[in-house]
Amino acid sequence: MAFHVTPELEAKLEELAQRTHREKSELLEEAVNNLVAHNQWLERKVNASVEAADRGEIVDDQEVRGWLEQRERL
Repeated sequence: MAFHVTPELEAKLEELAQRTHREKSELLEEAVNNLVAHNQWLERKVNASVEAADRGEIVDDQEVRGWLEQRERL
């Protein structure tokens, strides 16, 4: 698999690799693993939220606004 980045990003990746004594390929693999894991987590959260809404487990928007306004005052 080929992976292309801008020259600026490649320079940052090279600097990070040198600073952390790791290979660029190792850093890229870790970044991709984190991206995939995050997207899987987000998809689970969105699906769970949709299922909860389908069950009627929702909070009125006025209640949310009141909660947010109260937090802003703290």
